[in-house]
Amino acid sequence: MAEFNLLQWTIILILIAVILSLIVLVQIISSYTAAYQAAPLEIATFLDTADFSVQENESYDRDVAKVQRLDDKIRLTRLLREIQKTGDDLREDINGVVIEEDTTKLKTSARLLWASKRSRLEDRVRRLDMLRMRFLVVYMGVVASQTSTTTHEKPSAPPPPPPLHTARDLEKPPVFRTPTRPALPRGLMEGIINRPPLRSLTTQALVNHPEPIPKPSRKGWAGVVQELQTSPKMHQRHASIERAMSRSYSKSP
Repeated sequence: MAEFNLLQWTIILILIAVILSLIVLVQIISSYTAAYQAAPLEIATFLDTADFSVQENESYDRDVAKVQRLDDKIRLTRLLREIQKTGDDLREDINGVVIEEDTTKLKTSARLLWASKRSRLEDRVRRLDMLRMRFLVVYMGVVASQTSTTTHEKPSAPPPPPPLHTARDLEKPPVFRTPTRPALPRGLMEGIINRPPLRSLTTQALVNHPEPIPKPSRKGWAGVVQELQTSPKMHQRHASIERAMSRSYSKSP
């Protein structure tokens, strides 16, 4: 009876192990199948990364040549050599899984085992990105230190002196604005315009026809009012107004 129970537990454990193994096997097969299907697109991405690394290395060489301090240049050169070595390793790994160089056609074995091959290439790309970021951080620090050094060395320029007045500017007369005349009322302006012109006196006229010389006119508003009062047209107007008023009184009952 005990042997029978032991046999049953042994069969149950074997079945559980087989089921778990099948589950793990199915997961592995599904992951390798997905990697097999995605292999052509992913190998193209890795090729672009390797080509881009070569172009970046050329720009890094130009950046290192601009550095003036020897210690900084040695540090950047060492980082650049590590970046170039990692890029070369990535290129070698890619060439080992493709049929020909600079092509995206994979070998059959490499495509079947692409899930394991891909992890190694991803590690190479990850290390390459880390070295690039490290290089950029060191380079930006060097540039910032050089900028601060040049700023401290160069003294601040003094402000420009104020412009001096030249002899020509001193000779220019000051700007003077003539004051405007006050506007006269409209009635006074019409009386002044309608006033007859004064007669010009000559020596012969003074000898043959002696006339009293008029007194000089008074200035200002008083002179204008006096001229209006002595004007013959004003007398005629007053006379016509008085005649009209007398006629209106005579007609009224």
